[in-house]
Amino acid sequence: MEISEDSAQTADVFGKLIELIRTLRSENGCPWDRKQTPKIFHPYILEEYHELVQAINRGAASEIIDEMGDLIFLVVFVGYMFEQEGLTSVKEIVGGVIEKMLRRHPHVFSDAKVIDAQDVVDNWRKIKATEENIRQRESLLDGIPRSLPALNRAQKLSARAARVGFDWTGPQEVFGKIEEELNELKQAIASGSTRGIREELGDVLFVIVNAARHMNISSEAALNETSDKFERRFRHIETSLQSLGKTLEQAGLKEMDALWDDAKALEINSRL
Repeated sequence: MEISEDSAQTADVFGKLIELIRTLRSENGCPWDRKQTPKIFHPYILEEYHELVQAINRGAASEIIDEMGDLIFLVVFVGYMFEQEGLTSVKEIVGGVIEKMLRRHPHVFSDAKVIDAQDVVDNWRKIKATEENIRQRESLLDGIPRSLPALNRAQKLSARAARVGFDWTGPQEVFGKIEEELNELKQAIASGSTRGIREELGDVLFVIVNAARHMNISSEAALNETSDKFERRFRHIETSLQSLGKTLEQAGLKEMDALWDDAKALEINSRL
């Protein structure tokens, strides 16, 4: 599949999108769309983002196209709301990101030389550090959104701190810390302190995320894959019981465990 090089056609359809949003937000437009504000709109963007990620993981082209369109619409919608508030314009937003990408890719649009992809990443960080909104940050950890999924945020925070050497030396050292935190969790459970248990459980999760980082694994992706696996195997339990004329409530734990093992074996055999 080739990417269209018809920039005029792309600009035309983008203009139609802006006009659509302008109409929806107009006095005679949609009451729901008119009442939206940037501060209350972000949950819809998060929801559409996750739907797009799910579509990409499934690999269904029509679903990806649909969800990507939804996300683009919502992002431009927010941009137009800011334009209505007089804070910026969609033109300024798009122009700004184009200028930023040109600046951060001097090896493409200027005479800078790079050896490989890591070289690109290193240069990107150096260029980004010179930009005004980055230079104004007070902490090394500024710019990592609290709204990120918890595992992703934890991994980014620890990776940022690791840049200045605040880190374990390797996975084995992290494994030792996991054992230490597990013992502290057991002590908190023994004490019966709900607050202590929650805090120590968070510590365990945070250290596990760091173990994943040291092994160059995304903890978010790893847990999502395990959740997918759990869902597949539990659905196998459900369908197997249905074929036997049973409900989940009628089956005992021993029978469900056996069906779980059956699902696991089927997955292993399918990979052979």
